[in-house]
Amino acid sequence: MISRYSVLLKYFALVFLLFAGLECTKTDEEVLFKMEYDQYLAVPAGLNTIETYSFILKDLSTNYKTLLGTFNVSDSTIKAIKPGSIRLADELNQLDFSKIEKISLLVSKPNFQTELEIGYLETVPLTSTSVLQLFPTLVNAKDILSGTTFNLKLKVKLRSFLTSNTNIRLRFTMNTFSK
Repeated sequence: MISRYSVLLKYFALVFLLFAGLECTKTDEEVLFKMEYDQYLAVPAGLNTIETYSFILKDLSTNYKTLLGTFNVSDSTIKAIKPGSIRLADELNQLDFSKIEKISLLVSKPNFQTELEIGYLETVPLTSTSVLQLFPTLVNAKDILSGTTFNLKLKVKLRSFLTSNTNIRLRFTMNTFSK
């Protein structure tokens, strides 16, 4: 026979867990607007597995001031600009991304000061094909992307030689936050 005390104890435990669960709400930061970029990188044939290669795109427009005006937001409202999705694609299927061992994407000011890693993939899966998704980091790149231009650097370490030239399409998003 179940005692009244154990039933009452189970009832209070259930109520406690219910209220504890309601108090534990995730407070996601609200994205004010997204800064989207779409670039192409030329990768030559003949690259080896010994070196780490850097592909640099210089003086890309941030469009920051235009986006502030479009979304009617002031610069003082923006507290952080953090990486969102980062995707590499070989749309002509000339490059199999499984030939890449490690990859990272960095942004910097036009004079290459304050370089920040915004995306990476430490070990590229051997099952990769012509599309690769990088993990975004948690850095705040407002100092770099609130200017007029910025630089991109894609660092690549290969696991096998490249036998043909290819163009890689790099699409990435930076999210702006007010908190």
